[in-house]
Amino acid sequence: MMKTIAALAALAACACASAQSAVSVFGTVDMYVGHAKSGAYSSTRQDSGGNSASRLGFRGTEDLGGGWSARFVLEGGLDTDTGTGNGGSAFSFMRQSSLGLSGPWGALDMGRMYTPMFQAVARADAFALNTVFSPMNLAAMVDAQPGLRSFAPRASNMLRYRTPLGQGLFTDLAYAPGEAGALSQRSGDLYSGSLGWSRQPWYVAYAFQRAYSGSAAVPVADPEKSTYQSLSAAYRGPQWQFFGTLARNEVNRPGVGAAQLVSLGAAWNATLQSRLAVAVVQRKVSHSARSQRAWTLGYDYALSKRTALYSRWLHLDNGANASASLAQIPVAANSGNSASLIAVGVRHNF
Repeated sequence: MMKTIAALAALAACACASAQSAVSVFGTVDMYVGHAKSGAYSSTRQDSGGNSASRLGFRGTEDLGGGWSARFVLEGGLDTDTGTGNGGSAFSFMRQSSLGLSGPWGALDMGRMYTPMFQAVARADAFALNTVFSPMNLAAMVDAQPGLRSFAPRASNMLRYRTPLGQGLFTDLAYAPGEAGALSQRSGDLYSGSLGWSRQPWYVAYAFQRAYSGSAAVPVADPEKSTYQSLSAAYRGPQWQFFGTLARNEVNRPGVGAAQLVSLGAAWNATLQSRLAVAVVQRKVSHSARSQRAWTLGYDYALSKRTALYSRWLHLDNGANASASLAQIPVAANSGNSASLIAVGVRHNF
């Protein structure tokens, strides 16, 4: 009898624990076949992540009571065409690796995470800043801006605070120290934040990011400051969605102009399964003819809640002798060549 009672108590404890904490596995497997071209370069490729980046992750939460909870995220990127981690490396949790607490006051997390500015702009992009096909990746270009630190979608060693979800007005603040111990200790530091309003169907946000040159491994005595600012807005109706962003990137190096970016996009839910989307981005650098214009047309067809077929057509025009590149298409230096990629693919979420 005592053994039976003990067994029942153990089962009750397990049930209680499972109700208070949960760990889940999630991810995406995404593959496409496409044809890329720039100048004399022409290639047919099979690649990963044309709709959503392929990934494998684990997330967990534990209810601590009183509205408090602990949580973690471990997420690594995959090149599913080769079975390796991103870039052909061993698999690692370089996409996200964070631990935090949340409560009525908001959430505080630490580790490797998306920057507040990346998430603010992604919410106002028709292609959610997909690393392959979103033309808004022009925001990470440094063509005609020597010394500019390429925009960082994620940062390591980050401490981040976010106000509670669902309140309309939101704030997202983060600091990631470069951890340099010599010369200037600001080497590699990154600050980012956003302030906005989100209440269906409207979204608007201002975001800021500043990154200092150097790193813990290679500190510098007088770090240069790369500064990025954006003002983004979106309308997400049941059938039509519209997106827009104004952005500015600059570095405090004498003689280097600031880049101005304008992004406009729209999406149409033609049916419950079909979505058409378009986005156009213009990048211009002060006192330079090396400008860019990029656009993407996309179509998604949902086979189920988890699986979709998609097609994409990306095109990039370089002004003057510029040589910016998107979707890892080789563009000859100082050529002014355009680049394009047409692809069809399939994405499965789990």
